[in-house]
Amino acid sequence: MNNYSERAMRSKSNKVVKKVKEEPTKPVKKKKVNKQHLLFYKLVSFILIILTVFTFGVVIYNDFFDWKYLTLVGIVVFAIVFVIVKILNKRRLRSWIKNIFTVLAFILQIFEILVLVYGMTFLNFLSTITDTGFRVESFGLYVLDDSIYKEPEDIIDGYVYYLNTNETKTTNDALDKLSKKFKYTDISSDSLKELLDKLTNKDADAIFMNKSYYDIALEEYPEIAQKLKLIYTVEVTDTVQTLKTDKDITKETFTVYISGIDTSGNVASSARSDVNILLTINPNTNQILMVSTPRDYYITLASKGKKDKLTHAGIYGVEESVKTLNNLYDVNIDYYVRINFTSFMKIVNSLGGIEVNVPKSFCEQNSKRSFEEEDLICLNKGKQHLNGEQALAFARHRKTLAEGDKTRGSNQMLVLEAIIKKTLSLDSITKINSIIKSLEGRVITNMSTEDMYKFAKKEMKKNPNFVYSNISVNGTSATRPCFAVGGANASVMLQDEDAVEHVKKMIDEVYEGKEVTPYEPTTTKKQ
Repeated sequence: MNNYSERAMRSKSNKVVKKVKEEPTKPVKKKKVNKQHLLFYKLVSFILIILTVFTFGVVIYNDFFDWKYLTLVGIVVFAIVFVIVKILNKRRLRSWIKNIFTVLAFILQIFEILVLVYGMTFLNFLSTITDTGFRVESFGLYVLDDSIYKEPEDIIDGYVYYLNTNETKTTNDALDKLSKKFKYTDISSDSLKELLDKLTNKDADAIFMNKSYYDIALEEYPEIAQKLKLIYTVEVTDTVQTLKTDKDITKETFTVYISGIDTSGNVASSARSDVNILLTINPNTNQILMVSTPRDYYITLASKGKKDKLTHAGIYGVEESVKTLNNLYDVNIDYYVRINFTSFMKIVNSLGGIEVNVPKSFCEQNSKRSFEEEDLICLNKGKQHLNGEQALAFARHRKTLAEGDKTRGSNQMLVLEAIIKKTLSLDSITKINSIIKSLEGRVITNMSTEDMYKFAKKEMKKNPNFVYSNISVNGTSATRPCFAVGGANASVMLQDEDAVEHVKKMIDEVYEGKEVTPYEPTTTKKQ
């Protein structure tokens, strides 16, 4: 019995083993990996690494940031990039985790692209405003508004009087271009008044002059100038030797001449300088001295040796204004910035407005020079937040001011100071692109791109609290002969010698790093 049971059990056991051996083994299921997803994550990782390396390469090459901060930021950014790349390239990881890190990668890439765009835009802007020495002079052919002449060809064999301004080459080039348009007889005139009289007396069929002199005519002889009609324009391109300096403006005190022209057109063209402000900047003591010289100040033109208004110096180029002011204040102006003054309106708007303490309530024309009452810009006395239109009106106004052009110069310095402060503030960094756009084509300077960038970078790193001092020199209203109008009398402001001497002292104090001595100029008088 026992043997039978034992055989039976052995037989059953063998059957079970055989059954197990015959039963096929089930394969272990492997998790499928989407190759397209893997390729996408690898592509995102590759772009992130390349863009990060390129961005830091550009930043390091152009020295955008201080090395102390750049090292810290670099360590953090590359650590983040390493983690993101590591996560994205893991094979077995939940897709929602990878999606989160993919979003982080895109955010970091967008940030790096913005750094590149803003940085390169800024550098490109600095290169475009550097004065290359090219000048485009515009000459106009004018007739009376009731003239039968509608275009140059109508004046064939007529008499054209032109203004002889001692700028022989430019004038001759313009006349040559005009002669290719039609045949005429030209006669020179040394006086703007004589030129206008020749036209009104019918001695001339037309007159030909640099458009800058039309602006002078509007101011000095408005009753005649308003009857003129422009029928043709000739442009002449010339080159000049721009001013150069070898100063290190991050360490040495320097002086900048701000020349504001209140006209449209090419900012490099000859034009009257209605705003004349000197900025003397000491980068070591953070002092900024602003000196405003009235546009009608009666000075000696440096290259002509003749007396005239300061504003007329701009007709002979910004270099003439610089040399004339050098002689007036015994200073060596290192740089100039020539700006279309109406562009201040766009700058102020791009900054979101500026804060200015308006000394007196007034009303002024708008930017379009409209005389309509509804278009007037009116400001109240006291601290005001000004937009572009209001800031331009404030900087232009002088008619109701007790000391006229002198007070207007003070107001212009208030606007300039407010713009400098707002531009250097941290909240304006995000507005760099709009500020740059507002200045494109409206400003030129002899400061090199390297100097501008070095100074801007240093000030942004230091973020200093500048100490501002200002003076608007005074004088006495009078009538005197002026070179630009052929020796005819014009309204001028005679120099206040005490004020001029004090300006010299103030400039010396900034260069020496001393505290600037304040000055109260005397009241403007009429003579």
